[in-house]
Amino acid sequence: MFKFTHIVSYLTVFIVISLILSGCSEDETQTDRTQALQAQLSEQEETIAELTRDNQALRASIQQLQRPQNFSYIEQLDEEARGHYQAFLETNDLTHFESFTSDEMFVVFLHSLVTGEDGVSTSILYNDGSFDDFTDLQAYYQEELFREYLETALDFRYFYDLHVDEIQSRTDKDIVKMSVRFELFSATHVAELRRQDGIWKVYAGPYE
Repeated sequence: MFKFTHIVSYLTVFIVISLILSGCSEDETQTDRTQALQAQLSEQEETIAELTRDNQALRASIQQLQRPQNFSYIEQLDEEARGHYQAFLETNDLTHFESFTSDEMFVVFLHSLVTGEDGVSTSILYNDGSFDDFTDLQAYYQEELFREYLETALDFRYFYDLHVDEIQSRTDKDIVKMSVRFELFSATHVAELRRQDGIWKVYAGPYE
């Protein structure tokens, strides 16, 4: 009888331990399943984000194709600004640009590049004292800047964003950012403009 009682006790302890181990195993299995589900959810979220970016690029591409082929930078300005620009062409008086913001002046600069109005481009280039006169500055523009900035002007037609980076800008210096997107391609051009002669001018240094 004594041996039988011990055997029953041993069996009871064994069953309890087995149940405990079984419960631990079930907890570990549940944890593994939860982690697997979380991993799958994370992958799905990444896939959705990627598809969203692709769809945005596709919509931008469609909009690009639907736009008219003849693009004009100056037409991106309001009617009053275009009037001041025309007045400058007629008088060569820089005061017509006094009300222009730095991003508007950068648009004027790109427009003058595309239209071949070198006098306008040179007039709104910042001169830090490296050039004795307008002729020297214009020569520098033709030799060092024209090709590079013309490519920028052509690449950034149909820009979708143009703004002044307020964080990097200062009282007499603005950082202008222009962004373009076409299909899966996107780019941002950063330009520095400084106050001189009462207007914003494009700084194309470093000058020697």
